[in-house]
Amino acid sequence: MDEVTIQKIATEIAHHLPSYAWVLLLVQVVILAAAAAVGASFGEYLKTRGKHLATKADFDSLQNQLRANTELVETIKAEVGQKDWAQRERTNLRRIKLEELIEKMHNCIAGVERLGSRAVAGDYEAGEHDPLSHLAAIAALHFPELENEVFRFSQKWREQARLGLNHTIVVKSMGIDFDAYRTANDIFQQQWGSGYKELLAAQAELTTAARRLLVEIMGVDEHEHPSQLQP
Repeated sequence: MDEVTIQKIATEIAHHLPSYAWVLLLVQVVILAAAAAVGASFGEYLKTRGKHLATKADFDSLQNQLRANTELVETIKAEVGQKDWAQRERTNLRRIKLEELIEKMHNCIAGVERLGSRAVAGDYEAGEHDPLSHLAAIAALHFPELENEVFRFSQKWREQARLGLNHTIVVKSMGIDFDAYRTANDIFQQQWGSGYKELLAAQAELTTAARRLLVEIMGVDEHEHPSQLQP
């Protein structure tokens, strides 16, 4: 409240009171005091109100920051969880495929033993036993680390397959010449035995490399490997 307004109020009040100069002065003093008191109270109120508003604004800001941080943490947790899940799935897939590769390797050995027996009788046919293609596909897609071992095993398996096919052709061409058959069969058995040992050596190398890779994939002790990896 400014002085002009106070003066007008005091004059109006004094107009209705006895006309003494001191009365007008007293009225002015009283109004000034009241105005000062009201002004002080109102100023304190505004100051307190301002503090409250500032505190609320700070609180709202902190809440927003906390909410944003919480959302960020949840996002990071979700991303980390997704990566962990993907890594676990990849590890599990490689373990399964590694066991499948070893299973195919054993099938190759069993198949080459059967075709050797049939070649002696002259009834082996090319392409009848070819589990090697499955083994090679698994290795190429999932295990480039085993490239050298798979190549050596595949090479030795194909040599045995060709040996069996060639002997079948020889046996079929002999007819009933038993002496020629015995001579050819003795040569075949010698060559087959030597090649079979090399094939088993390649199998052992592949098995050892697969076992080592499983340790790397799973992070477990070698003695905990699945039985499929045993030669």
